[in-house]
Amino acid sequence: MSCVVMADGHEILRLYHPLRHNNDTSVLSGGGRKGNGPQVSAEPAGLHFSVLGPLMVTREGARLDLGGARVKALVATLLIAQGKMVTTDRIVDAVWGEQAPNSGMVTLYSYISKLRKVLEPDRPPRTATGLLDRQGPGYVLRVRPESVDSERFAALAERGARLLSDDPAAAAESLATALGLWRGPAYADLGGSDVASAEIARLENARLAARQDHAAARLAMGAAVQAVGELESLVREHPLAERSWELLALALYRNGQQGDALATLRAARERLIEELGVDPGPSLRAMEAAVLRQDPALDLRAPKEAATVTEPAEPREPARPRLPAPLTRLIGRDAAVGAVKDLLAADRLVTITGPGGTGKSRMALEIAREHPDGDGPWLALLADVTDAGLLPATVGAAMGTAITGSTDHLAASIGDRETLLVLDNCEHLVDAVAPLAETLLSRCPGLRLLATSREPLGVAGETTWDLPPLDPGGAAVELFLERSLAVRPDRRPRHDERELISRICRELDGLPLAIELAAAQTRVLSLEQIADGLHDRFALLATGPRTAPARHRSLEAAIASSVRLLTSPERELLGCLSLFEGGFDLEAAERVAGPPAVTHRLGGLVAKSLVTVDGSAVPRRYRMLETIRQYALRTLSGDERARWAGRHLAWAVELAETAGRRLRTFDGELWLRRLRHEQANTRAALGHALATGDGDSALRIASALSWFWYRNGDVHEGIARLSEALDRAGADHPARGQALIGRALLRYLAGDPFAGNDDVELALRQAEAIGEVEVMARALPYRAYFLQLSGDPSQAQLALTEGWTHVRAAGLTWVEAELMMVRGQITRVAGDPLLAAGQLVQAADIAQACGHDWAYCSSGWIGAKVAMDLGDAGRAVQQAARLVVHLDRMQDMTSWLACAHVLAGALGMAGRAVDGAVLLGTVSAIGSRMGYSPELMDPLDGPRNVAAVRATLSPEAYDEATAMGASLTKEDATAMARRLIVTAPGDDGRRTVLRHDRS
Repeated sequence: MSCVVMADGHEILRLYHPLRHNNDTSVLSGGGRKGNGPQVSAEPAGLHFSVLGPLMVTREGARLDLGGARVKALVATLLIAQGKMVTTDRIVDAVWGEQAPNSGMVTLYSYISKLRKVLEPDRPPRTATGLLDRQGPGYVLRVRPESVDSERFAALAERGARLLSDDPAAAAESLATALGLWRGPAYADLGGSDVASAEIARLENARLAARQDHAAARLAMGAAVQAVGELESLVREHPLAERSWELLALALYRNGQQGDALATLRAARERLIEELGVDPGPSLRAMEAAVLRQDPALDLRAPKEAATVTEPAEPREPARPRLPAPLTRLIGRDAAVGAVKDLLAADRLVTITGPGGTGKSRMALEIAREHPDGDGPWLALLADVTDAGLLPATVGAAMGTAITGSTDHLAASIGDRETLLVLDNCEHLVDAVAPLAETLLSRCPGLRLLATSREPLGVAGETTWDLPPLDPGGAAVELFLERSLAVRPDRRPRHDERELISRICRELDGLPLAIELAAAQTRVLSLEQIADGLHDRFALLATGPRTAPARHRSLEAAIASSVRLLTSPERELLGCLSLFEGGFDLEAAERVAGPPAVTHRLGGLVAKSLVTVDGSAVPRRYRMLETIRQYALRTLSGDERARWAGRHLAWAVELAETAGRRLRTFDGELWLRRLRHEQANTRAALGHALATGDGDSALRIASALSWFWYRNGDVHEGIARLSEALDRAGADHPARGQALIGRALLRYLAGDPFAGNDDVELALRQAEAIGEVEVMARALPYRAYFLQLSGDPSQAQLALTEGWTHVRAAGLTWVEAELMMVRGQITRVAGDPLLAAGQLVQAADIAQACGHDWAYCSSGWIGAKVAMDLGDAGRAVQQAARLVVHLDRMQDMTSWLACAHVLAGALGMAGRAVDGAVLLGTVSAIGSRMGYSPELMDPLDGPRNVAAVRATLSPEAYDEATAMGASLTKEDATAMARRLIVTAPGDDGRRTVLRHDRS
């Protein structure tokens, strides 16, 4: 900040205030890189978004018709996000506020669809990426900064502010151009809503600062007369902005109107006291004192002369290079840098931890460079120090003190100096660095330490910051692109290649070192070759920069340098844990590793950044980055790997069988969640069993997981794995009947109930042969269900009657609930929906009493169809909507899709066909990814749901609505259902099975 300074050192005038814009005054060029100066296109080609006035979008100068105020609110919400995703809930709130209609989500997708046609008329249907895209739970509008007039304004205003002290003429020109972009108040046609209120305030503040800077530039050019008029307007419009009063007083003074200058400053004082009850700030008071004594510092000076008075009165020592200058840009660490700087301001010892290759040293240097000036900062490089006795001398040499071999002498040489010392790469010397740090901090009150290490120092008062990998879909991709352009400037990856780059970054765990090494391979390999080569990542990523430290010249070296620091017990545990895929909890680690106790050794691996902790999970879950896991696996001998794989398999069998028994109880939701957490592990264990010919373990895992696969929607995976396991296991295996029933249900989900019925019949024959009552009890309800689907209700009734006998013999209440549910379905198909309704309520009561949530919801699902049979569309909508919301919490994918399909049909019957078609589109899109179609699975009622929706819609309207629905997420559709629920007095909102009045 430039200023004019009086002889006694008091600041009396700020000539300019840097324009604040998202905490970043950099200006982006068209390529998105930070340049040496602003590169702003006066008239960007293609689309142009104007917000400095009424919201307007033009293409090649022609104005586009956006539609009404709500569409403009939608555009404004996305623009204000500046390329970040905005959730659909946030958009709905912004567009409608508290008046959001039940169909708000559907209307939003209609707006999105129409807006795409306006903004991207040439975009092919269903294109994955473009200007306005679906992203996660919301939408993103990808607009180049130079295509938005507010961004161009910010860049030009920043340039003007920066040039103000050295080239006021150029500053005035840039600022005048910036201010000329304004056509009225920002977002003028949205000013009455809450959509853009915060952004309007920000832009108007920036406009005020730019106007003040423009006046300051004219003053610096000697145009005091012209500046007076401009500043008088400013103080009228913004009477509480002290800087405007200050500049106006200076303009009047330089125009020879000293009395008017004093009167202006006194008017400012009165206005501030009257409006705010405060005295003027120090700058205005200093200006008043300077005017009274006609200080020469107020006179116009040449720019260079003005610049010289900003120099401090006391000469400074010549700057000495203490930190190496960066050769590349630090990417994706802005938030982390800011967080650690805040920690360092509050605490005197901060340690940045993380596995090798995450960029700890690079970030520490960035923080040190931005540290407030003092005596320092200083950098001590410890990576190559192998003798702990040399530590004080190494640190002392780095700080420019006398060479010393004693920590006491080092502390004495630092004394009371206010300084920052960076201790880089402490992990291999942590036992020596810890006491040194403690001594220095206790004896040098002005010292702050910033350390980088793969484990904390363990010193009292230490604050640690665990540096995470980069986001694979964001900063990691940006890093890959920038580093690949450095080796192949002629080869800029296409937009459609970003997904492949993101996959590469995800495979590499977002580790900056690994990503940089992979990007360097683009000199000789295609992106596809790099992605395919990651199965042996250590061979692929074996060549880094010649000047890099040895530990950073290959991915293997980076991980090996961490593993070398482990104790033998820790190294053994690391090998054991490398068999876990997707993470593990403490119980799993103890079960597989066996004695001795795991907790202490696991704590060591966490401390050394080789295992990470998910602090949000209860109980805590742990995982290794895939790169570290692959390294640990490849270091195991054949015998070691076989041993740990066998123990891991035994644990997975036990887990699956325990879960299989608990999924139909009150603990079912908990076990569903646990199996999702362990899905990667059970897949790995099952794959290992099949690969090694262990048919017994394979069938035990597969049969136990069949119900999880059913509810989770893993249809094709479940069928394939059960088939493989059945082929490998013996014909008399005790789990065979359960596996056949599991495959039958999955084939039913896949739309092949006949094949499912074949499996049920086979299971029944085998069970009858050996007298397995439980298998018979479990199979007979499904035989009855499949028979009614095939159009044979009489045989279905016989199977139902037989089922009662075996269910009572087996004593399985949850099977009784399923049997009662099937009875209700058979009764409704036989033509007595009212009787069926009562039977379904009984089934739901039994299911609720024993905790079999699936049977409870399935009874409600059939109950919604009974309501449709009776022509009660409103009841059907309420029933299905409640089930959709309930099942979303349960994360039961197949049941959720089935109920959503019925809800769509009920909406069609209720006269809300567009909403129903949108929901059908969502169900179809999600189901196709899972290999599941509710319409095929439910041949009796699925087509009726579709017909009820299509009945009142034209083919074009139906196609448009279903295409819109295909872009919704499960969460979006659940939000739609939640808005449909009408809560009656006394209704707690959790009831899902509605009881029919037989009268």
